[in-house]
Amino acid sequence: MRQLYVLCFWFGLANISTAQSKTDSLWAIWSDPRQADTVRLEAIQELAWSLFYKNPDSTALLAQMEFEFADKVNNKKWQGTALNMLGGTYHMKGDFMPALNEYKKALNAFMDANELKDAAAVYNNMGMIYRAQGNTARALEFYEKYLDIGGKLQNTSILATAHNNLGNLYRDLKNYAKALEYYERGLQFAEKKDNKASIAVGYNNIGSIYYVQKKYPQALEYYGKSIEIRQGMGDQRGLASVFNNIGLLYKEQKDFGKALEYNQKAMEIREKLSDKAGLAESYFQMGETFAAKKDFAKATTWCTKSLIVSEQIGALDDELDACQCLYHAYKGMGQSEKALAWHERFVLLNDSLQKAETEKRLEQMEFAKQVLADSLGQEEEKLKMEMAYRSEVRKRDKVTNFLLVSGLVVLALAVGFWSRMLYFRKYSEMFQHKAENLEKQQLLNEIALLKTQVNPHFLFNSLSILSSLVRVNPDLSEQFIDQLSRSYRYILEQKEQSLVSLRTELEFIQSYAFLLKIRFEKKFDLRFNLPDDTLDQYKIAPLTLQLLVENAVKHNRMSLREPLVVEVFMGSDQTLIVKNRLQLRPTPAGSTGLGLQNIINRYALLTDRPVWAGEQDGAFVVKLPLLLV
Repeated sequence: MRQLYVLCFWFGLANISTAQSKTDSLWAIWSDPRQADTVRLEAIQELAWSLFYKNPDSTALLAQMEFEFADKVNNKKWQGTALNMLGGTYHMKGDFMPALNEYKKALNAFMDANELKDAAAVYNNMGMIYRAQGNTARALEFYEKYLDIGGKLQNTSILATAHNNLGNLYRDLKNYAKALEYYERGLQFAEKKDNKASIAVGYNNIGSIYYVQKKYPQALEYYGKSIEIRQGMGDQRGLASVFNNIGLLYKEQKDFGKALEYNQKAMEIREKLSDKAGLAESYFQMGETFAAKKDFAKATTWCTKSLIVSEQIGALDDELDACQCLYHAYKGMGQSEKALAWHERFVLLNDSLQKAETEKRLEQMEFAKQVLADSLGQEEEKLKMEMAYRSEVRKRDKVTNFLLVSGLVVLALAVGFWSRMLYFRKYSEMFQHKAENLEKQQLLNEIALLKTQVNPHFLFNSLSILSSLVRVNPDLSEQFIDQLSRSYRYILEQKEQSLVSLRTELEFIQSYAFLLKIRFEKKFDLRFNLPDDTLDQYKIAPLTLQLLVENAVKHNRMSLREPLVVEVFMGSDQTLIVKNRLQLRPTPAGSTGLGLQNIINRYALLTDRPVWAGEQDGAFVVKLPLLLV
């Protein structure tokens, strides 16, 4: 379902006749030196285009010949046309870096020739590659350039494709109503020009929205319309995408026979086209279907194939999916050791994608404004305001620098976290200078990475509290530094451990609770009722209590009249119970639900006793199984 797009190329021809000349006629024109240079280039271009979806390798050879001739006669427009075609053949195979290199060269050639419409096509193609790589911000940047040119030229074909692209981005952000709105608007533009390729894409995209909305008859209707058009065009790559979507639909309905049939059709086409990105998806879908059938042995075979291809092309999202599939398959076969190994690899990959997740949340907040503004100017202004704010924070904290540096020196050997913070503070001025010279999106990625590394929400709150304490209560500020260092030392030392003693975890959570009580004064309290003789008898997964307390603070309101009280006590069936009264915030905090699910997955690998979480008598309760030492 990721590849809901089709490559869109303008190769310098005003209109390519649907009734194309025979191959031998085109080749004869190209081979005749008496013909004008432009006539020969048009002939080989049309010949290459006729083979593009059917035989991309032959297209690549023809495009290389076209480029060499255009270079010989110094025709920039046709150089760009040939390079764009050559990049497209790499793009179809999933070889993204070579494709981007050719597209960049094509863009330079079109700019030199002042061919605005052709440059727009290259922007679109580059945007699709960034989207396939999961880089939504870069994809949006190039799609907006594409849409801007379409608006200036009042080009219906460009506007149709641009609206489909923006619909894809909204779909990635799970805003399905907005995605459907853009898809339908793009289809209207395509139907005005009777653009078959864009109409087929629109039908497929609309079908995909009905699929996620579980409106299966409507989804199949639109998928069928897309197949009919693509068969007439000979668009094999597009057919594979639709077949894959139909396979997903039947798998959702538990009609595994038809699901495998359509998955097989998609896979065979992609193997013929050497479409690596598509094959990674097809292999994964085959594995998922067999897993749904409880045929876990076949599921491991197909998901392993998907993993191998994903690693070859550097598609981290596909690699993450393959690891998750292998985890579930081996767990289904009762092979807990192998399941644990794949889960650990999944966690490592997921950690590496945390930066991308942070960027995605920021993009969700700014996406609507960016599209309406049709420009990145507002993002640039936002960046300048953020850097000005950082500068103001740096000036305000200057008074307490000596105490902070002293504390950081004490913690340096145990906590690399603090050195990251010093790095951020030291180089924020350099980033402000770079903002005038570097690409806006590159700088945003660098700042987002630093934010992820230093966990700014909790750290800045702690530093702000410390700044106030230094002036009014030096003794308490020393206690605060001590408890803060204990907390982060524990996080760094225990995060790789599978189990820790209950006493060790409680010592940490008491330090963490001390920081929260200073922060929220009398609005928060953490209460324990645990027999001392059990603290060394049982073990739990590290950082579990910290995550549950953090969730309680995040989702519940607190005040002096209604303080938030989190209780931790022993259950009757060797469980540790964490409980807080439900007093939800009026405006719910954003949540992915991954934190609690991660706890459940960790305990599933440690014990057969499940984690229970839910509401009981107006309170939110989590029951954790205690494990014997």
